Amino acid sequence: MRRFLGVLALCLAVGLGSWGRVWAGAAAPILLEDLEYRVDLGVLKDVARVHLRLFRVEPGRFRAEVTGAAQGAWKLLNPWLPERYETEMALEEGRLKPLIFLEAFEIKGQRVFKEYRFHYTRGLLECWRGVGGQEAALEWQGPLKKPVYDPFTLFYNVRLGAMGALQPGQILRVAAIPNPEPREMVVTLGPQTGQGWKVMLDVKTKGGASAYGPYFLFLTPQKVPQIAWMRVLGFAKLSGELLNPGEIRKDGFFRGPQLSRPQGAGSN
Repeated sequence: MRRFLGVLALCLAVGLGSWGRVWAGAAAPILLEDLEYRVDLGVLKDVARVHLRLFRVEPGRFRAEVTGAAQGAWKLLNPWLPERYETEMALEEGRLKPLIFLEAFEIKGQRVFKEYRFHYTRGLLECWRGVGGQEAALEWQGPLKKPVYDPFTLFYNVRLGAMGALQPGQILRVAAIPNPEPREMVVTLGPQTGQGWKVMLDVKTKGGASAYGPYFLFLTPQKVPQIAWMRVLGFAKLSGELLNPGEIRKDGFFRGPQLSRPQGAGSN
C-alpha cells in the first residue's frame, strides 16, 4: 500500500479531494471532528491544507476521511498528489474494527482504486482493484483470523483507549493490512517534549524490513498529531502542523448505542 501510514502520521497533502462514495447507513452523517493541517515542504511553506474528519454514520458506526488541496501555485502538484483514503469502522465491545478501507492513487498516469473488504463472519479479507475507471475486480483474498488495522482505525482506537494505557518507552505492534504479504505497524513511544509526546511510526514486512516510514509525530494530550514529519526524495522534509487544536474533541467521541455486529459490505 503506497505510503501506507502517511494518512495517520501527517494527514499528508496527498489526501486530495473527496472520495464521493455513498456509504451504507444514515443519509446525513454527523460530523464529530474536523482537524485542519498546514503542510510545508522543506523551506516552502503552506503548500497544501488537509482536513482529517470523523463522522458518525449511524449509532456504533463511523467514517474517517482525509480531504484537502494544494495551495496557490502548488495546485500544479495535484496530478502528482492523487492519493485519497477513507475507512468505515464499527464500534464493538469498546473497540473499533474496520469494515471497508479505500485508497486511490495514480501509477504511470493511470488511476488505481483499491477497496479492502473485511468479512468477519467468513474470516476473510478481500482486496478489490480497479484501473482507469474500470469496474473493480477481486485482486486477492486471505484469511482474517486476528485484528487487522488500517491507519484510521488504529489512530482512533488509540484515542479511544482501546489499545491500553500507553506509556513512554513502550512499543506497540499491530497487524497492518497485508499487500498481500503480512505487514506490521510499529509505534515507538518516545518521551514527552515541549512540542508534545514524541512518537515514531513504521510499517515493516514479515522479515522486519521497513516497507514505509519512518514517520515522526508530536502528539497533543488527546493523542492527536500536532506536528508530524517525514523525509521525502531522500532529503526534503514534508511536515504538517495542526492549525485548530481547539477543535479536538476531548471526550464523548464514541458514546451512544453500539452495534451488536457490523452490517453491510464488510460483515458477511
